[in-house]
Amino acid sequence: MIEEMKKKFEEYCAEHKISGEEKRGLENKLEKLIEKAKFERGESLGIIATQSLSEPATQMTMRAYHFAASAGIRMASGLPRLIEVLDLRKEVDNTTTVYLLENSKEKAEKLATEITESKLENIISDINYEILDSQVKVTLDKNLLDKFYLTSEAVIGIIKKFVKKYKSNLVRNKICFDNVKSYSEFRILKQKLLNIHIKGIKGAKQIVILNEEGEWIIQVKGGHFKKIILLDGVDSTRTTTTDIEETKSVLGVEAARETLVNEIKKTLGEQGIEVDPGYMGVAADAMCVNGDVESMNRYGIMKHKKSVLNRLNFEETIKVLFNSAVSNKKDTLSTPMANLMIDQLSPAGTGTVKLKWKL
Repeated sequence: MIEEMKKKFEEYCAEHKISGEEKRGLENKLEKLIEKAKFERGESLGIIATQSLSEPATQMTMRAYHFAASAGIRMASGLPRLIEVLDLRKEVDNTTTVYLLENSKEKAEKLATEITESKLENIISDINYEILDSQVKVTLDKNLLDKFYLTSEAVIGIIKKFVKKYKSNLVRNKICFDNVKSYSEFRILKQKLLNIHIKGIKGAKQIVILNEEGEWIIQVKGGHFKKIILLDGVDSTRTTTTDIEETKSVLGVEAARETLVNEIKKTLGEQGIEVDPGYMGVAADAMCVNGDVESMNRYGIMKHKKSVLNRLNFEETIKVLFNSAVSNKKDTLSTPMANLMIDQLSPAGTGTVKLKWKL
């Protein structure tokens, strides 16, 4: 195992042209990590880590939601949140905590308008169809334009990119569309207009500005983490997201592993449960060991298990057993789970040694 890691390290250095002092520094760091990761031969780390996380989880509340930082952003908590994290659920609205380069309320409010997804329906006061003139008039709300740091000219410029069928022009604070021949055309045009993206990051549904111990931060529900950290005024070195897969995509697998550990620790901590961080690290390592983040289910880490008995124990018993029989696969019974299933002494702890003769 150690030789394989060192071989991969050499390949990585060769691929990225790392040499000299930089290579020696990384090599020393790798050796320290290897030394830190050593454990007693025969110790069942996987089973101990699983039990240490799963047993407290049985005591967790099924309360589905809580309000983040008591600020109004509703998030899953308890057991539902733990399942979301370990299963890497995709339909979850994750939260991004944005830190500012310049700590002020005014900067936070302005940056919030850059992040919040704003459609045309968010900045108008009225939209009418005048049958006699065959004209649609959209009335812009000046107060809302000021709030989002927008101008009427900028808005009509965006609209013209999306609506080309009808000629449009700006008259004071109204945008007029000519030659709308029927009410049914008006309804189609109205629906299209209201959904036009004017400003902000798509998917950023909810924004809350908070002051934590004198520092202004912004919490964003939804949106794209990469687009948020690229905005001017955002401290990209401290801004974080609960979206584990996007963290991996933007910052790499090590950052994703750290996010996994933090989310598990935070979820358990909210319930008053303390678990050794080492066990959380083992779970996160199992999900990230192949250089990507994989869910803790049959579609993720379980598909890599070589032991047939290990895989059939997890959700798809008949399917795994049938496919293994057809493929003539064998189980070497080298894992604790496989041996427990057939009531045989596991190759762990005292089960790793055999007596030369009976005393």
